[in-house]
Amino acid sequence: MKNLMIGLVAASVMLAGPALAQSAKFAATYDDSRFSVVSVIDSDTQPNDCNFNDGYTFATIKVPQDKELLVGVSSEVLLVTDTSIKGKDGGTARALAYAGAEVTVGACPVDGGDCQIAAPGSVALADRFQILEGTLGGVLTNCTDSNGDGDIDLSDCELTDEEISLVIDTLSSHHFNFVLEDMDQGDYNIVALFGTAACNEISSDGDAEAFAFAVAAIGKSMVTVQQVRATKDGIIDATIIE
Repeated sequence: MKNLMIGLVAASVMLAGPALAQSAKFAATYDDSRFSVVSVIDSDTQPNDCNFNDGYTFATIKVPQDKELLVGVSSEVLLVTDTSIKGKDGGTARALAYAGAEVTVGACPVDGGDCQIAAPGSVALADRFQILEGTLGGVLTNCTDSNGDGDIDLSDCELTDEEISLVIDTLSSHHFNFVLEDMDQGDYNIVALFGTAACNEISSDGDAEAFAFAVAAIGKSMVTVQQVRATKDGIIDATIIE
């Protein structure tokens, strides 16, 4: 799927002119808009579902034979998650809100051809699961001694909804490095494909309700591309050993 998306982006890149700095060894592009690539979901209108969105930016660089490219992607990421539950009489409710953002980097020949996905593949810039759940007894209001016996019990009171909510809004900046190795000679569009997702999941039992809202967005971003030459065995697909 990512190869297909990168390929579709590359086709449109060939028709567009980027705002970038360029040389034989370095290229860069940036987007100073706020915000783009936005996913939003609200359980009031779209319960138990997800929304996705994607967008891209790119820089162009000329590569000699058998060189490597070191690509750095930096971006602001906005995550908003809002969950609330309400109910009474021992009703239970659960609200989940998810917001996340990722990026995939690819090199697409300017003259056409297959795109190469940069290692280590798709990277999560940020994501968040927020879950709020509880059993709600309600709030006692307007209690009166209706029979005048001097005692007040639950039947003498009005029970209204108890409500709990939790909202988290985070804007932060993130950076990750990618590598494209053993590149064939030619001109390449280095594409950074950003993706965002916003999901919710709600459930309730008895006299209770749940609500969930989420937003994920890409803010200002920068993509830098450097032409490098790796040392022998300098690029290793390794695992972390504990």
